[in-house]
Amino acid sequence: MITDLRDVCVREWMITDVPVITARTTIATALRLLREQGAPVLPIVSEGRFLGLVDEKTLLRFTPSEATTLDVYELREVLDKMTVGGVAAPAPVMLAPGASLEEAAALMLREGAEVIPVVEEGRFLGLLVWISLLAAAVGEPGEAITR
Repeated sequence: MITDLRDVCVREWMITDVPVITARTTIATALRLLREQGAPVLPIVSEGRFLGLVDEKTLLRFTPSEATTLDVYELREVLDKMTVGGVAAPAPVMLAPGASLEEAAALMLREGAEVIPVVEEGRFLGLLVWISLLAAAVGEPGEAITR
């Protein structure tokens, strides 16, 4: 059964169980968390305020390449000192929890975004991922996706 996305709010399909980090989180810790949690992105929050998102691709750009002359211990030391605050950019787009999934889908298409943060009055509430939109559109249960 196809769902009318105009009648469904983002809050009903957003992922709320998302690990968050601070600007002081090291790149090594953020990479480990991304991989352990299988998360597409990590939200960066400071004192309850949403600052931006960071993904694995962005973090890997700031790690030394295989061509480096650093040994494994020096490499670990470098990654343990660099923080995400210096590499993350503010999210280009955000959604309100009351926005319709139709608005969210249009925004994702326009921006080429696979994940959009859901923010209300500067507070991070969750993430809306494209697979949730697809599941909602075809009427699939969202419990496994949104929790």
